[in-house]
Amino acid sequence: MRVIELIVFGVWVIFYTYWLVSAWRNRTPFKRKESRLSLLSSVTILIVIWMIFTSWLEPGLMLERIIPDSFFFAFIGLLVTCAGLGFAIWARVHLGTFWSGLPAIRVDHKIIRTGPYRFVRHPIYSGILLGVTGTAIALGYFWIFCTIFLMLAAFLLKIRMEEKFLEEEFGEEYTRYKGEVKALIPLLV
Repeated sequence: MRVIELIVFGVWVIFYTYWLVSAWRNRTPFKRKESRLSLLSSVTILIVIWMIFTSWLEPGLMLERIIPDSFFFAFIGLLVTCAGLGFAIWARVHLGTFWSGLPAIRVDHKIIRTGPYRFVRHPIYSGILLGVTGTAIALGYFWIFCTIFLMLAAFLLKIRMEEKFLEEEFGEEYTRYKGEVKALIPLLV
């Protein structure tokens, strides 16, 4: 399965390379944004929770395979990884210059309700979570599955901050959108 593991790694490298380049190229002025210190404090809390959680586990459990080491699971995981990261990129492209790494409102910001934003309010997070899930399936290690839950917690914190900004900026329009479209998983959550 070494080849598929390398391909999965390569897919993530391509994804992050695209992400960094597009973040640099599509900079527009902010109207309002969350401070880096606020976001850093939230991430720090999650890291501390992660460290406490993993210290309770049996030594070596994090490195245990919980998915069999087979071509079938590795290939399915690769497909799920590509689908998730492709969905995140589609959302990023569709969001265009309104994207920001921090919860923020850009100058001339609009609510995007087309493309992947028809299905979920936060398709970038949905896609990344699906990509990590695919990677966990492809590689099979317990620690990667644990990472899914840590990332979900981080995204839920960030969603809360982002949606507060969006509701303050757009009021009833955003509240209506929240009522019509789920946050992360179509028809469920």
